[in-house]
Amino acid sequence: MAKAALPEQHGFTLVELLATLCIVGVLAIAGMPALGAMLAHSHERSAEDALQASLLHAREMAITRRIQVVVCPSTDGRQCASGDDWRRGWLIGADADRDREPDAGTSPLAAFDRLPAGMRILASQGRPRIVFRPDGSASGTNARLTIFHRNDADSGRAVVVANSGRVRIAQADPDRRIDWHALFEY
Repeated sequence: MAKAALPEQHGFTLVELLATLCIVGVLAIAGMPALGAMLAHSHERSAEDALQASLLHAREMAITRRIQVVVCPSTDGRQCASGDDWRRGWLIGADADRDREPDAGTSPLAAFDRLPAGMRILASQGRPRIVFRPDGSASGTNARLTIFHRNDADSGRAVVVANSGRVRIAQADPDRRIDWHALFEY
């Protein structure tokens, strides 16, 4: 009886494996900047969506509850913070006494956590808070909340609130993008 022939074994040599790993490493390093920009863009869009949804929700609450509602930056999720930097989070609160602050002794209607590292949201100067009236309009002048990411600061976006209460997305104001290096020194 004849013995059955064993199949030939094929594999990679150590040199072939190391060459393949080197090529994969070089390609991964070449793709890192694009990956960083893609992640920055994704974080920027997530913040944009969360902020727009918050403002629309606040407007809806003002209309349905027939009360004034304030949206403002917050560091603790319970009270408004001063300034125009929203990176540490923001809150939505009822403002029955119309003092542009969430009512004392009540919990916020909603609170939002801080942004990922390297992101900022800056309110237009003179408009650190957005106040929606019971008819859905926003008091004051148009407000612009500009969203920046350290790795994608040239393509910042903004959420704009018109006096009518309409919330829309727009390109970032070029004047607000100029000093982005100073914004991320923290």
